[in-house]
Amino acid sequence: MTVLILLNASAGTIQRANYDVKAFVRNGFQARGLEAEVRMVGGSQIAEMAHSFVTAKSPGGKPRTMVVGGGDGTLGSAASAVVGTDVVLGVLPLGTLNHFARDLGLSNDLDAAMDIIAAGHVEQIDVAEVNGRVFLNNSSIGVYPFLVAERTAEQKRLGVGKLAALGPALIRTLRASSWKRVRISIDNGREQRTLCVFVGNNFYDLNALGHRRGLTSGELCVYVVKPLSWVGLALLPFKAALGLIDPVRDVEFFRIQNLEIKAHRRHLRIAMDGETVEAIPPLLYRIRPGALRVLAPPLRSQVT
Repeated sequence: MTVLILLNASAGTIQRANYDVKAFVRNGFQARGLEAEVRMVGGSQIAEMAHSFVTAKSPGGKPRTMVVGGGDGTLGSAASAVVGTDVVLGVLPLGTLNHFARDLGLSNDLDAAMDIIAAGHVEQIDVAEVNGRVFLNNSSIGVYPFLVAERTAEQKRLGVGKLAALGPALIRTLRASSWKRVRISIDNGREQRTLCVFVGNNFYDLNALGHRRGLTSGELCVYVVKPLSWVGLALLPFKAALGLIDPVRDVEFFRIQNLEIKAHRRHLRIAMDGETVEAIPPLLYRIRPGALRVLAPPLRSQVT
């Protein structure tokens, strides 16, 4: 087996570690009978190195595995290169939240994650994409990406955590005007306007918005925020965090394969797997069933 291990040097767990993570991972795989090349790289290099690994020919046609250590954004960058190929993706949960790793059934324990990779059990899971860019967890448009960007700026300015920065960030976001309403077109032809759209790769429960029931349903999970007062809009992030969103009054829910988002603007700021990027509308979302091969414990059946 040809194995490349890419560790994001800026990942949260690596930054906090009081030991040599690279040596720990290399020695851990050797102890499990896997010879692997381990590289500690910058987060911005992950996508390029993953692409190079995918396009290179494997000696003797051996199966190839790429293991990536980092958070959700890092894994999404790597998955963009791997999806639809014969390369299998292994996950070392080294980020802060590790949503994708948890939904795969992995714990944050590195030894346990290496055991899963060494076991070699492959699952084929869905990914989602917008305008050809892959994401593993979710994406959103409207007020939320601006809130994420403002929260990050407030964290740096005030030197505080995410929760403490949320209040000032929310005030700055609601004062802005550049995240005005967008028009969405559902795949049945229906159109409507909204202040915020949440698009998930598979189903997200409103009562536990950070969790998924499975990764193989072949559907996008779309929540569209209904018209709200300014007070209602200001309370929405806190209600989401506490699992208090009313599925009747606050949002509309769709389970679909495709979604188009239109806007009379040259660029839209969108959130993808916890990071914000600029995109050119219209935004075309779609699900890609079973397009990613990952090393994971046997996945639970999809609950609908």
